[in-house]
Amino acid sequence: MAEVDTKQKILSVFSEHGVVIDKSIAYLNEQFRKLPTFVIDYLVAEMVDVSNPSVGLERIGKLLDDHFMDSDKKEWIKSRIREDGEYTLIGRIRCRLDEGRDEYWVDVTSLGNQFIRIDPILIEEYGEVLLTTGAWGVFKIAYDDSFIMRNKLYPFVITEFKPIQITTIDLDSWIDRRVQFSHDEWLDLMITSIGFDPGQLSLEEKMLYVVRLVPFVESNVNLVELGPPETGKTFAYQSLSSHGFVISGGQTTVASLFYDKLRRQLGLVGYRDCVMFDEFANSRVGNKWSGHGDLIDMLKDFMNSGRFGRGTAEFASGCSIMFAGNIDCDRGKGTVSARYRNLFQPLPEAVSRDRAFLDRIHGFIPGWRIPQIRESKLAKGHGFMADYISEIMHRMRDKNYTNVILHNVTFGDMSQRNQRSLLRIGSGLLKLVFPHRTSMTVEAEELKTVLDIAVDLRQRVIDQLAVILPSEFKGVKLSYEIEDGK
Repeated sequence: MAEVDTKQKILSVFSEHGVVIDKSIAYLNEQFRKLPTFVIDYLVAEMVDVSNPSVGLERIGKLLDDHFMDSDKKEWIKSRIREDGEYTLIGRIRCRLDEGRDEYWVDVTSLGNQFIRIDPILIEEYGEVLLTTGAWGVFKIAYDDSFIMRNKLYPFVITEFKPIQITTIDLDSWIDRRVQFSHDEWLDLMITSIGFDPGQLSLEEKMLYVVRLVPFVESNVNLVELGPPETGKTFAYQSLSSHGFVISGGQTTVASLFYDKLRRQLGLVGYRDCVMFDEFANSRVGNKWSGHGDLIDMLKDFMNSGRFGRGTAEFASGCSIMFAGNIDCDRGKGTVSARYRNLFQPLPEAVSRDRAFLDRIHGFIPGWRIPQIRESKLAKGHGFMADYISEIMHRMRDKNYTNVILHNVTFGDMSQRNQRSLLRIGSGLLKLVFPHRTSMTVEAEELKTVLDIAVDLRQRVIDQLAVILPSEFKGVKLSYEIEDGK
């Protein structure tokens, strides 16, 4: 009965179209697994009748069969555009302004082409998202053999575009409606929204899943998570949100990550909310990182200041950084193998012995305490559409919740770097779990909930640094005090 009541409350409080969805439907079609969750949620919300889902699912399946193409079919697609005059695709596009040629270009990944033109009317309507993070949508590419620039033919042009992700939300309304849910109800709603069944998880496991989302809502947070395979470490960054990006296996450069001087174009850190380095803890990947001294130095400086420079240009960014990888552990006991001298040991040697680099990590998520993903643990109830919660988190980055903590908590003689770590993680958790609270209305237990987690994550970093450099870090214990009256 309680589950029914909670479902009705969710549907009643968030009654507008395109906000809440039955998460179980997204797992009914195996074909959906190759697309980001936020895309599938949008299509399901638009095309599926919950009372009779099969018809809508078939429509989505046909849409994907006809218009979603893997990159190995790019030559065939280009041929269809030329021979038929146009072709409709589903995918992600991102635009840029080439001021030297006074032309907007679109990068269509599925075609392997970065020089596709776009109708100026579409820039007027969708330019804010297309020129920043890019967007998924249904778009039509036409063939025009009359456009020649500098003796080169650029025949492809996007003439139509319809987003299949949310572009407008009411953030204040989302925050205000949080008050209608208890702590447990809201936490379960958030867990369901990111694709898991809260009924199959302990409270600690739920909070660890939420911690993974902190880089999406808080600027310049640096986290590391090591754990066993198949715990969903990369899921949020790869599938839940269009504002995150996953770099797999050390395949990156200074140009792609920070700034490409040749193309005069910002890299991933310049326009993404968060970047994850996946498979970071791996001997094979570690060998690749050993030759990236300049990249590591730039990354280290950025993790400290939120700024980076290339040549005479300097840039600021709020991009958060996440390092993820595997570590040998006992799943049953939730413990790490005793063969490691410290928990940073699995990282590439270029950073595992760099005290300054490691100290810039604000928190260490114990991935060995997170359960393996199984079908039975996937979401079965109602939750926020992935793209809706993705946009909520993106816009929450502009909200300042550190003042909620600073107004009510003292940190004694704690170092600035440790205090900064607790504030950023604590602020991120407040935004996710208690977004309706202010410095005057927040409760002591709520502050304790988020700060205890922040202390645990940062203390794990300090404890490992104490093993590496005991003269500087041994005996450092983090603590805080909530002021009287809370």
